[in-house]
Amino acid sequence: MTQQKLSSQHNGYTLVEILVTVAIVGVITAIALPAYQDSTLRAARAEGKSALLEVSADQERFYSANNTYSTNAQPLANPPQAVRASRDGHYQIAVAACADGTIANCFVATATPQGGQTDDECTTLTLSNTGVRGATGATADECWQR
Repeated sequence: MTQQKLSSQHNGYTLVEILVTVAIVGVITAIALPAYQDSTLRAARAEGKSALLEVSADQERFYSANNTYSTNAQPLANPPQAVRASRDGHYQIAVAACADGTIANCFVATATPQGGQTDDECTTLTLSNTGVRGATGATADECWQR
């Protein structure tokens, strides 16, 4: 009677149950992880775009006071800073004269990804003094709209 009682009790999980559970977790991870990584890259890209807009606003303030743009990404800082890091450091922003002009009349600010953000499909983001948005690696529309 004791032997019959022991065999009817469930003492743990079978190997098949464990393998099915591991397979389900693997499938969920394979689907969710890339989506999560893409979403974090897009969020950090938003930080880069915001930093570019801040640099552009600083350049316009500098222009209104000096009648020229500056090659410094932080022209209003004391002392001016040549490059500016985005808030969480995902991008580094630099400013240069536009291709068909001088720094006195036009600029292009470029955000270059840093660290883990280099995995993003948008390798650089740009913004000019006229508001023209650009990108490398993917189209400007894809990089600036998402």
